[in-house]
Amino acid sequence: MKIVTNLAWPSFKNVALDIQNALKPYCNSSILDWKKAKPGGNILFIETVRKDTLEIVKKLHPISNVVFYGTTEGHSFLDEESIELTRNIKVVANSNFVKQMLKEVGVSVAGVVYHGIDLDAKQADTSFLQSIEEKTRSKLVALTIASNDPRKGLKKLLKAFKIVEVEVPNSFLILHSEPKRYYNRKEKGYHEGYYDLPELASNLRIERAWLTNRYGMMKSDKVKALYKLCSIYVLPSFAEGFGLPILEAFRFDKPVIAVNAPPFNEIIKDGYTGRLIPYKEIRWFNNKYKIIFKMHVYEQTILAEAMIELFSNTDLLERMQNSIKEKKHEWSIHKLYPKLLDYFK
Repeated sequence: MKIVTNLAWPSFKNVALDIQNALKPYCNSSILDWKKAKPGGNILFIETVRKDTLEIVKKLHPISNVVFYGTTEGHSFLDEESIELTRNIKVVANSNFVKQMLKEVGVSVAGVVYHGIDLDAKQADTSFLQSIEEKTRSKLVALTIASNDPRKGLKKLLKAFKIVEVEVPNSFLILHSEPKRYYNRKEKGYHEGYYDLPELASNLRIERAWLTNRYGMMKSDKVKALYKLCSIYVLPSFAEGFGLPILEAFRFDKPVIAVNAPPFNEIIKDGYTGRLIPYKEIRWFNNKYKIIFKMHVYEQTILAEAMIELFSNTDLLERMQNSIKEKKHEWSIHKLYPKLLDYFK
C-alpha cells in the first residue's frame, strides 16, 4: 500500500508515519509525497478534503484503489466534479464532526476512523527539559502549541492568561507558536502571521509567559519536553477537524481545556480528562475560498475560569491525570489505524 500525503506539512507527515507503524503487522507500505506519487495499487491519501486535493486524487484514481482519509474545519468549497469524484472513491473522516461537515456539502462519507497516538513515543530531550524547568521555576504551566492562524484562538488565550496570571501567582504560560513575521525554511522567505503575538503579550503586560516563536522549528523530542513539563494543555482553537494536540497531551497524562463543541467533545470527557467550556456563538470564516471554517467562539473570561480551576484544584487535576492514564489506551494507533484497511475491501 502507498500512503500519500503532503510531506511538507508536519501534522500530515506525522499521521502518515503513525499509520505506517500501526499497519506493519498487516501489510507493507511506503510513504510518498503527493507530488511524487504515481497511480496504481492501493493508495491511502491523507489530506484536507478540498477542491485542490481532490484534483490530485483525480490523477491517481482511474487505475488505483483510493481511500481518502480526510479532514476539514468546516464547509469545503467543492464543485460538482469534485463531489462526483468522492462517490467513486471511499472518503473516511477523522471525526464525526468532519463527517457531518462533508455530508453537508454533498460528499459521500464511507465511515469514521479517529486519529490515534503512539503512546510509547515519549522520549523527550532531557537537557532541554531541564532548561525550561529553570525558566518556569516550578510554576504551574499551561501549554499551547499552535500556528499563528485566525481559527486558533491565540488572542483569546493571551487575554485569558492575563486574568489567570493575576489570580494564580505561580502560573506560567508557554505558547509555542510564531511571531507576526516568521521565516519559512522550506520556501526560504518570510510569511506574515495573523497576530503580532509578542506585541499583544507586551500590550497586555503579561509577565509570566514564554513565547517560543519557533513553531515548526523545534525537534519532536523538544516538543515532547514541553508536554512533559506542563500541568495542563490549553487548546484555544475555534475550529479543528480533529485536534491532535489533545492526544499528544494525553500521552503525557495532561488534562486538556477546549471549547465544548465537536470534534473536541468527541475526544475530551468533561470533568474526567479535561474541561470543556461553553461557546458564545458560531461564526463562519471564509478561508481563501477553500473552506468556510465553523468557528465556535467563546469568552476569554470563561477560558480563564477553567484554567484557574485546574490550577487551583490539585485534587481535581490529579483525578483527571489518573482518568487519562486509564482511558488513553483507547486512542492508541495500534487500536485505531488498522480499521483503515477495512475500507480497501
